[in-house]
Amino acid sequence: MEEAQPLPPPELPLCDSLIIWLQTFKTASPCQDVKQLTNGVTMAQVLHQIDVGWFNESWLSRIKEDVGDNWRIKASNLKKVLQGIMSYYHEFLGQQISEELIPDLNQITECSNSVELGRLLQLILGCAVNCEKKQEHIKNIMTLEESVQHVVMTAIQELMSKEIVSPPTSDAVGELEQHLKRALEQLQEAMAEKEELKQRCQELDMQVWIEKPKKELYFY
Repeated sequence: MEEAQPLPPPELPLCDSLIIWLQTFKTASPCQDVKQLTNGVTMAQVLHQIDVGWFNESWLSRIKEDVGDNWRIKASNLKKVLQGIMSYYHEFLGQQISEELIPDLNQITECSNSVELGRLLQLILGCAVNCEKKQEHIKNIMTLEESVQHVVMTAIQELMSKEIVSPPTSDAVGELEQHLKRALEQLQEAMAEKEELKQRCQELDMQVWIEKPKKELYFY
């Protein structure tokens, strides 16, 4: 009778997985749960690290850090974060984000809605895997637990599959999709190499275990 294979760990929801990914940026503001992110401060600091030229000190200074429970300041911060992201997609990547991908900021501010926050974090992920330092960010993704990596990859795939609106005459049509596709391929290749290395280690361990009794027998 074959030994039952252990079940893979359950996948975390999109928002929880992207919060774990966000923690790889080592921000000054806390980044442990949904509530800590609803003021927009940490997300702005992450965007600043993703592209310091675009999300520069001047842009970052417009994000108010002393927020407390003031929902008006939270809403203002989140609006600036989303506007900055949309400008980045439109002006830097030559794409306009479709309505379907835009999160409801009111739900984040007033209800700490993890689904809508997940959408906003997903757009930040899109910035990371398309910026000039994308290789560095992809390497950071590969340091996460495999179950989290899988959710992050799925999030990238979803960005690829959802329609990105672009002017019909623009040469940039599909450019963002191509960037995302390359990023996804790089992640998949890295995961395959990691799995192959893991399997090779297991085979070597098994070989050592098989050879060990022979050596002990020879010794006696």
